Amino acid sequence: MKLKIKENEYGLRIYCTKCKKQYNYHNDICNHYSNQSYKSLVSQGGMRRTKTYQAKNYDEALRSAIQFKKDVKNGVIDNVSISNEIDPDNISIIDAANMFIKFKNGIDVPEHLKRNLTKSHLSHTKHGVQQLIDILRKNKVDVENTNIKELSDNHVGYWYKYIKKNYAETSCPSKLKIINCFINHMIDHVGVLMRNPFKKVRFITPNYDTSAITKEEFYEVLDAVDNKTEYQQLGGRKQEVKNNYRPYLKDGFKLALYTGLRREELVTLSWSDLFYSEKSGCLMFVIDNLKVERITGKQFKKKYIPVGPDLEELLIELGYEDLKGSDLFILEPNRKVKHTTMMAALSKGFSHYYKQAFPEEKPKKFKILRKTYLSYLNKSVGDDMIELSSHGNMRVLNRHYVDAEVVAKGLTMRIFQ
Repeated sequence: MKLKIKENEYGLRIYCTKCKKQYNYHNDICNHYSNQSYKSLVSQGGMRRTKTYQAKNYDEALRSAIQFKKDVKNGVIDNVSISNEIDPDNISIIDAANMFIKFKNGIDVPEHLKRNLTKSHLSHTKHGVQQLIDILRKNKVDVENTNIKELSDNHVGYWYKYIKKNYAETSCPSKLKIINCFINHMIDHVGVLMRNPFKKVRFITPNYDTSAITKEEFYEVLDAVDNKTEYQQLGGRKQEVKNNYRPYLKDGFKLALYTGLRREELVTLSWSDLFYSEKSGCLMFVIDNLKVERITGKQFKKKYIPVGPDLEELLIELGYEDLKGSDLFILEPNRKVKHTTMMAALSKGFSHYYKQAFPEEKPKKFKILRKTYLSYLNKSVGDDMIELSSHGNMRVLNRHYVDAEVVAKGLTMRIFQ
């Protein structure tokens, strides 16, 4: 069926998948009638949103284009440019990117395929895919009309050159992981018949810092919370000053060091997660493995955190006798802030006060506390620590966490002894 197009102010035009060209009312339209469809293109905030229609009738397509432009202008649609019907042989790069981001966000996704992903993960994923789109555009690639199957080594080269130039070697693999996930999704889940050109990319495996924090360092950081300035001068034109102090910082640092928990697990840990083991004759925390379950979408074995002498003393200080068995959180039980706010405060607070305590030293981050716990645990129980750490294998632990200089004995070890 031959499509017709008229002058309109709604971005409606004809697009031919064979010519890979779009036609307005003033263009001579090709004769590939079976490859033609109506397509909208609307510009908003420096970005172009597109949508392809099944309709072959001009008036029907125009009505859809009017609504699409209205939705984009009203902010109803955020970078969405998906055809009404998925044709694996006719998906542009920008359409593929949006399909992937919608899938990650669980939009129009069957319940059994939805994943409980964090806002941080979704944000990093969207940024990584958007970055690829921006790099291709800067290199004159028409992402609106170039088929995803046409991604080549030249396109990969544009991306690779930018990433190598602008990011540290430790950040490059994570950037590549996002793009590989994107392309593999189009191949495995959408059915696009293509090879993944990004599979050829190789980055030098960085040497991970597996050093632990020393006893002296840790207590200097705690002392800095009490005696050093809480204020941090931010950059930028406004020259803002940030207050990094929170009343729960010292307890949060200790709890992280004595449990080895990740931030999300730490701020959601409650007194009701504490159990007494008749078999081992000790207290232990039993909690869900949030990160692994979120990534795999499957229920994973529980995490077991034995309560050793250090942790027991801290729990008593935090009100164990009065609060045990309650649903209150261990850290800041009467909180009025979100979990994510506390997670950010712990990370930024540790970095700030470490710098206050050791202004001339290379800064260490909050995750050093987890590294220290796992390093001591590794020396205590060897490969059996896999049952307590929630990692998939020892290779991950040895690469990222285990400090060869740390020596400890037994599950009842004290940190720093």
